[in-house]
Amino acid sequence: MPTVTISSIICELPQETDKDEIYLVFKGKKIWPRDQKYQKIDTDENLPINIKLKLNGKGWLKLELWEYDLTSKNDHLGTFHLKVDDSEGDFSEMLTNIDPHSEVSYFLNWQLKQDKAPEPIAE
Repeated sequence: MPTVTISSIICELPQETDKDEIYLVFKGKKIWPRDQKYQKIDTDENLPINIKLKLNGKGWLKLELWEYDLTSKNDHLGTFHLKVDDSEGDFSEMLTNIDPHSEVSYFLNWQLKQDKAPEPIAE
């Protein structure tokens, strides 16, 4: 069973002229930040996330990036597509924008680790 650790997010270009108010969604549920509605981020900022997700299988893991708006509907900025396979290591994934004309740019840093089955005890 693979474990994905989302370590940090980097803002290359925010949606708004001031800081973006971002949060991450996995399978329709907000997973980060856990104790706030959003986290503020600006150009060239790197925010720690430190979330572990234990997965039942391999394939594509999709994490949505949203921007919180107080007076209007929240904006879905795009999706990070993380390929979960038999490999292990540190990876970085660029946001796939919802709007092809959008210049919003974010990177997600993450790690993939394979949980090893316990070795049988020799008798």
